Amino acid sequence: MIGMSVFLRWIATLAATVALAGGFAYAEVVDEIVVKVNDDIITKSDLDTEEQGLLQELYRKHSGTELDAQVAEAKKELLRRMIDHRVLSQRATHIFDVTKMQDFYLEKFKEQQNIKSDKELEKLLAAQDMTLADWKKRLVEDFSPQQVIQMEISDRIAISDKDERAYYDAHTADFEVPAEAVVREIVLKASEPERAAQRAAAEAVRVRVTEPGADFATIAAEVSDAGTKKAGGLLGTVKKGDLAAPLENAAFTLPVGEISQVIEADYGFHILKVDTRTDATFKPFDDVKAEIETKLRGDRFTVEYNKYMIKAWSEATIWVSPKYQDRLSPIDSSN
Repeated sequence: MIGMSVFLRWIATLAATVALAGGFAYAEVVDEIVVKVNDDIITKSDLDTEEQGLLQELYRKHSGTELDAQVAEAKKELLRRMIDHRVLSQRATHIFDVTKMQDFYLEKFKEQQNIKSDKELEKLLAAQDMTLADWKKRLVEDFSPQQVIQMEISDRIAISDKDERAYYDAHTADFEVPAEAVVREIVLKASEPERAAQRAAAEAVRVRVTEPGADFATIAAEVSDAGTKKAGGLLGTVKKGDLAAPLENAAFTLPVGEISQVIEADYGFHILKVDTRTDATFKPFDDVKAEIETKLRGDRFTVEYNKYMIKAWSEATIWVSPKYQDRLSPIDSSN
């Protein structure tokens, strides 16, 4: 549920928007028109407000270089997204019964905000010099584009079992469950002056752990220099790619239960034992069918949305101020 303070800020913003659209001469003089979509306009104030809200959201979610990349991408897409929204909102008035839409969205809004009656809502709106009609109009403008997208695009996308199977067969590697091994280790650290002596010590430890009845975990807890010694040398479950190449080779080729040769590393010597290992497998088609459908539906939606919006723009009269045309991102029309 949207908090009441958020709601009041929302209707305050709307009050300013309504005042501007209502033709107050002063507002028209000081606010710059960025875009005209048929009889509707997007002003610099509209663009700035949308950008500020977007940036606040990004700053909450990201930081560092990722934030910089997200901000750059968001700014690049923002103006086109705002025009798309206006175009879709206008199309909604031709596709749906506007009066029914207004009533539907109003009831949903009152339910979400726990507002008991129109009179209670009118009282809140009146404090912002707004009417119920203003609010109904805003609700349709805000929410009808998604309804157009749902009916005109999303509901028309069909993904067949054949499509899903074809994708699975072409991308089998994406569904690999990598081999895993449960590995124990003994590590003897060695600096350069003592390297030869430590290798000899490591070879002697390997002889001990290969003797009949020897317990690798007990010996690891006794002699290992690694932090794993307290757990009997248990390194845990590893996958391919987790270990340095010589260690990985031993972990995934050594017969289960056997002891590796002494493996040299920059910082010393390793001895490994593989407790258990599972080979690489692939997730069955039925287990990933829903995941594939979501992927294909998303890909198809992007293509169909772009096609739809190219057509929708061509059927509207859209003017973008030359000053802001470099903020209008290109649309991919290659599909």
